Amino acid sequence: MNIIQQPLYKMLAVDDEIIFVVEDTNIVANKVKVKYVAEVYVSSQAGNPFWLGHPSTSKVATLKVVPNNAGTGIFDFSRILEAYVSPDYLGGYTITASNVDYFTQYNQVDFSETTPHSIHQIDKWSTNRNAVRLVGFKFYMEFADDFSSPLQNTSSSFLNSDNFYIHNATRQEDDTLAIDSTTGNFGYNYHFNNYVLNGATANGKFLSNAPTTQYIGENDFCTLGLFAQSDSGTTALSAGGRLGYFVGLVGTITRIRQINIQFYYNGSTTGSAITYPYDHANGSVTFATTNPKAQLQYVGVGTANIQGAGNSLPANWDYYTVEAQADNGSGTYITVGSTYKFYKQEVCKGYEKFRLCWLNRLGVWDYYNFTKRNVRKVNSKRETYQQLKGTWNERKYKKYGHQGGSKTFVANAKEMITLQTDFITEEEAAWLEEIFTSPDVFVLQERSTDTSRGTIKNLVNKYVQPCIVTTSSYTRKTTANDKLKQYTIEIEMSHNKRIQKA
Repeated sequence: MNIIQQPLYKMLAVDDEIIFVVEDTNIVANKVKVKYVAEVYVSSQAGNPFWLGHPSTSKVATLKVVPNNAGTGIFDFSRILEAYVSPDYLGGYTITASNVDYFTQYNQVDFSETTPHSIHQIDKWSTNRNAVRLVGFKFYMEFADDFSSPLQNTSSSFLNSDNFYIHNATRQEDDTLAIDSTTGNFGYNYHFNNYVLNGATANGKFLSNAPTTQYIGENDFCTLGLFAQSDSGTTALSAGGRLGYFVGLVGTITRIRQINIQFYYNGSTTGSAITYPYDHANGSVTFATTNPKAQLQYVGVGTANIQGAGNSLPANWDYYTVEAQADNGSGTYITVGSTYKFYKQEVCKGYEKFRLCWLNRLGVWDYYNFTKRNVRKVNSKRETYQQLKGTWNERKYKKYGHQGGSKTFVANAKEMITLQTDFITEEEAAWLEEIFTSPDVFVLQERSTDTSRGTIKNLVNKYVQPCIVTTSSYTRKTTANDKLKQYTIEIEMSHNKRIQKA
């Protein structure tokens, strides 16, 4: 039995067709009631996903297909696997190193059941908890010697696939795929599409279609997601490997080694550079690992995150840069991929800023400030009843002014907000399309002092508020057709305004 086709790369968007083709010409030609059998294994930890003794590993499905006209068995595992990855909404446990558990931090306090925080509020690094899983597939045959014989199988001499990763991303039908002209294996090359931060291209990006020039207030939360390492962590990984190329610098430890943040004022640096080493104490991992939690990570780069980590913003700054850096092998850190610039954003007098964050198509979070004419309104729906006039259960009948007539029994109220962008570029316009198609959108409040009394802190519901986009269409504007480009969208806050019953 042979695997004659499989994904070309090992990092798979779970929305992709995850196709495996297996073949056993001998059994198909000489047996009856033949079926190809595939077992699907999913793991949330490093190691072999077929190791069922590990509590993080499980066999999630057994699938069977009859041979097609060419005698092969074709499996698509995407619909099975999409249930095993999901967005990361919260910080939390990251990794265990030297028998010590490490967690993300907010305001330099570890995440716990009593001190929780969202993924948007992390001080420095965070591994993923739900966005990536390690998977493997086991194949064998089921057949009978003749139509009167019992079924038997070859499960004792099964064929294991390589290990693959799935992550919570979606792929578009017109995305360009790479194909191996020898094997026919095909897949999405993340390096070719500039989603890998490495020294082979200056255009490598974090996991976002956002422009590398963005705008941010002085107390805004923001995280960037990234593929943080090659799965082997060494040069033993071939250039085809997991993402289409190495993370970091080829010939050295193939992972990002630190995030570098530098503020600027009037074209010159202001304040010292801020660095977040790739370290378990910072919410990342110190070592190379196949652990799926380490493959995709987040780093807090917003002004609010920077302050939460214990840093002060310079008194004067125009913008700051964010760079991923790798070790060149001699202890010098080299910037790999694009440099991101965050310009200070002022809100015009009289306008209210709304910062939206949404789950992007690569499975992590994007952010945007709406700073122009934003309008709030409340839509209310009432259920009424007719109240009797007077008192009918007392010694005498009495009339009161507050009784009788049509009364409200219950009122359901939703807050609607119309948001308007500033004038934006074509690149920003194309990126903002993802807000309209995202399944998860939130209003994110600015960082402020967390008031407390003793151990009691006012934090629940403070920063992240769910909403849905109610605008049903989005017309992408271009400079040639529309000159200046400005967009208006409408959102509805997800929670009702609570109103007491009459």
